[in-house]
Amino acid sequence: MRLIVACFFLISTAWGNTMKDLSNQDKVKVFFEKLTMENMGLVDEFYDSNIHFVDPVGELKGSVKMKKYYENMYQNVKYLRFDFSEFHVSGDTVIGIWKMTLKTDKLNGGEDIVVDGNSVIKFGQDGKAVYHRDYFDMGAFVYENIPVVGYVIRNIKARFKVE
Repeated sequence: MRLIVACFFLISTAWGNTMKDLSNQDKVKVFFEKLTMENMGLVDEFYDSNIHFVDPVGELKGSVKMKKYYENMYQNVKYLRFDFSEFHVSGDTVIGIWKMTLKTDKLNGGEDIVVDGNSVIKFGQDGKAVYHRDYFDMGAFVYENIPVVGYVIRNIKARFKVE
């Protein structure tokens, strides 16, 4: 009986941890590992209600818009994964270097798209992200994976390639 109670305690303690209990680096890692279309509640747990977000697509403010951004991103996605190769932490700011792998029928003939990038995320006093900026090559992400546009961009890049 004691063994059952001990196991239950350990399992409930592990499941009971919230983002608030994690280091900022671990919050970033867990958020991007766990976020799915079915788990959009993580957005409210990770981001401050006044989040300021910037990426090559645009800029937005507020957690309601942030949640909509992720819902739109995940809507037609079959698979989305962020693999972090390293983190740099300075005070309340975390920089994560990542490789994103995305699969959607809408781009690249349904084949995987792999894009390198990084995120700069600053956390506020309440432990939630108040600023998030993503840096990545929009051409590699979208434009090169559209049939006609991709052909043109790949040819332009080839002209500038030095061997």
